[in-house]
Amino acid sequence: MNQDNSDALLNDLDMKHTRSVADSNIDSSIELLRSLGKNKEIIELSNEIKNKKEDRKLEHRPQLETWEELVEQANLHEPKAVVLEDIMSEKEIQSAFREAEEINKQFSKKTSIVNKTDLSFLAIATALQVTKALVFPYVAEKFDYGKSFNPEERLAHNDKSIEKMHREANDKFRDKHIAKHGTGHWINILYQTVPYDITTGSKDLGINMGGKYHRLYTLGHDPILGWIFGTANILTDCITFNNFHTNRISRVDSITGKNKMVITPEAVFVGTMFRECYEEVRADYLNLPAALFAQAQHLKSDEFTKLGLPVPLLSSINENFASKLYSENYDALCFSRDVKIVGASFVISKLFDIIISLTHGLFRNEDEDRDLYEVRTRKILLISNSIASTSSLINAAITENPKNLDIGSLLNTVTHLFTDLRFIAKIKQEFIESEISDRIQKEIAEIDELFETI
Repeated sequence: MNQDNSDALLNDLDMKHTRSVADSNIDSSIELLRSLGKNKEIIELSNEIKNKKEDRKLEHRPQLETWEELVEQANLHEPKAVVLEDIMSEKEIQSAFREAEEINKQFSKKTSIVNKTDLSFLAIATALQVTKALVFPYVAEKFDYGKSFNPEERLAHNDKSIEKMHREANDKFRDKHIAKHGTGHWINILYQTVPYDITTGSKDLGINMGGKYHRLYTLGHDPILGWIFGTANILTDCITFNNFHTNRISRVDSITGKNKMVITPEAVFVGTMFRECYEEVRADYLNLPAALFAQAQHLKSDEFTKLGLPVPLLSSINENFASKLYSENYDALCFSRDVKIVGASFVISKLFDIIISLTHGLFRNEDEDRDLYEVRTRKILLISNSIASTSSLINAAITENPKNLDIGSLLNTVTHLFTDLRFIAKIKQEFIESEISDRIQKEIAEIDELFETI
């Protein structure tokens, strides 16, 4: 259809006449200008026109049509079945087949996949891997993947409802144990302010606690490490910073005798702190449950406040990056949400692998060794994942296509591409010529060795 339309434009008599008249008028104008001695102006004008042609943009961009619309138009234009011989010469056809055969031969040599069934499953597996990668951003966006929280939707750290729930939880723990156990230091542990929530005295010691972002700099506020160091701090009245340096906390002013919590210059070795924890637990077995309960309640009360809790472990590994995230309102809850999304993506990937493996297994002949067949399946999964994640052809054909703006269009594109023999041949050619194959040759070699050991 396209060839016929092009021929019609070239052979249209009215357009030919129009072009001929226009060319004749241009030639006459140039001759007139020459006769008037305007040769220099003619050259300048010609160069200007030539430059404009080179930079000229389309004034009327053609509307992109769907594949179905193009097929419908073509069928109306040419209702008879079209075969290769209608659009290609015998020489071109034979050349194309030879090229395709050579690509398949080289691809099989590179991957050691020669079975036609395995090659078909490789295309299906690659399409599934691509589909998963395409759908993930849409699903992730729906669940706010990577986004920070809005502090205005959170409670203040001293909100009355948080304090009420905290107090009621402490009272319930106390009432549950006091009847059988009696009073003791464990009650103080429940109700007193946790030591790692104090910043007073840090400036005098040259310790940066980040002001209102102090939770980032104390391990007691870490959602994971806090269960160890926060609990230990509660038992020993210490504060451990994200660099694992620990200082003693004083709850009483040594001069006035009044209650005043402050970080003291006294450094405490981590080993010493945990030895003191052991002594506290020996003194009263309820001290440890009380400290763990106090730690849990403190993390719970901070979790949904305007500052939240920092991303676990990160402040001790990369303080600058952790600080950047925390100041941008990306906290432990955001991290937990994103981990769940990534985890779901991993599960879906494994589910696809299982589906491919089980389906591929259905094509095993009874006389084929099961272990060897599973090695072939493993190779299919390895190569399909490599192609799907690194192919520039797939990226250009799908992710850079402006029409693929929704999941439906994307999946439709994937279906068409991976049922198109030409596109599959291009991917194979890319695999042969690029570094994709080089990066997994070692793994393929290791898998091939299994053939020899099984």
